[in-house]
Formats: sequence, structure tokens, C-alpha cells
Amino acid sequence: MVNSQSGYDSTCTCNTVTSSVCMQYTCSTTSKSASCFAGTSLTTLADGTFKPLADIQIGDQVLVNRNNTVEPITSFIHAKREGLFTFIALQIQSVVSNLSSTILVSANHLIFDYDSGEARFAGKLRVGDRVQFIDNSEIVPGEIVHIQLTKQQGYYAPLTPSGTIIIDGVVASNYATVSNHALAHQIMGIYRWWIDLVGGSKWSEEIPWMLQTMLSIEQLIRWFGGQIAINNFNYDGQFEVSSIT
Repeated sequence: MVNSQSGYDSTCTCNTVTSSVCMQYTCSTTSKSASCFAGTSLTTLADGTFKPLADIQIGDQVLVNRNNTVEPITSFIHAKREGLFTFIALQIQSVVSNLSSTILVSANHLIFDYDSGEARFAGKLRVGDRVQFIDNSEIVPGEIVHIQLTKQQGYYAPLTPSGTIIIDGVVASNYATVSNHALAHQIMGIYRWWIDLVGGSKWSEEIPWMLQTMLSIEQLIRWFGGQIAINNFNYDGQFEVSSIT
């Protein structure tokens, strides 16, 4: 078992052993907030070069979808430069070429599934699942070949007008914690209107009040008996990994 005493905010139990080696862990996070992406995570700029999220500035033009579609970083939902934080490392392999990548993301962040087209919690993805992956400026299936629990410096949650961003070649949502990307994007429209007036922020550790309000609404639904619906809406803290560093 791996727990917080090992430096992680998750408790993991081995559930598959082969030749005395654990091949799969089931984990439960104790973190109350999303760490989103690591500071080393790479965005793709308008000129095709790469830039770590730790170095991204508001106004930088980054790739958000296929066909070299770029948008500005308008703000950061939250970010913190200092400290080590827990991420899952999804190793992705393109099914149409030898291109591969590893995205470092919090388990409750939304990643776009290739086959369904829907956003899914990164922590609910499994080895063999296929995500939307950019290969030669097109979205292709990217197969998950390995999942690892790791720690990295800092966390960043960038915001773009479309609500999507390419991180390490993977099409990702700007949002976490709630499973409905479209709903989160609509609610964050209020925040976008606000930052259009006053400007964006990079170094706030707090999640904007709109998302806090949405989580409060979720709690009210629980109180009034909407447990089943909410379980399909809010991240439950469970995920699986193949290895732990």
C-alpha cells in the first residue's frame, strides 16, 4: 500500500500481481482540489514550437484543436509554482505513426476520449483506452499504453476561449472535478466575461467562485436525493495506475 506518508495525497492498493510484481494499483485520492497539469507540461505555440506551462504568459497563442487552431491563454483557473503535487502520467502512443507522448494530469481533470468524443476524467481512463491525440495536425486515436502515479513541481490550469487546449499532444479540457465539459464551459462564461473586463490572473491558487458555486449546487442536489445523478457528474476520487514512482 502507498499512502500519504510516501509523499502522495492518494492511498493505493495493489490488486494485480504477476511474478511477484504489482501490475495494477487501485487508488483513492485524498486531495480536495485539482492540480490539473504539471509545470513541465508542454503547450504548442502558434509557430509550432513548444513551451512549458510554467513559462506560459497570458496572451500567448497556443494550439487548442486540430488543423493548427490557436487561441490565446486568457487566464489561469488556478496555478501554483512551488511545491510537489500528485499527477497521473498517461503514456500515449499514436495508432497511425510512431509518435508518442506522456501527459501529466490530475486524476479529476477532463481528457477527450477518441471513440466517444466525450470528455472523461483522466483517472477513469485505462490502459488500452484511446484519447484524442494530435498527429500531423490531425486528431487521431492515441492509445494509452501505461499509467503511472508520479509527483511534479507546480500545477497550472490554463483557460482558453474554447475551453480546450492541447497538452503534450493530447486534446484536453480546461476543466476538472465535474464530468460535463459543456456545462462547465457554459458556467465559466461568466468568468470569461469578468476577465474580459478586469484581465486574467495566473497565480491565484483558488478556484473561481463560479465553479465553487457549481459544486455547492451539486451538494444541494445530494441533500435532495439526487445521489445517482451526481455520482455520474462529480469525480469520486478513484483511479487506477500501472506503477508508482
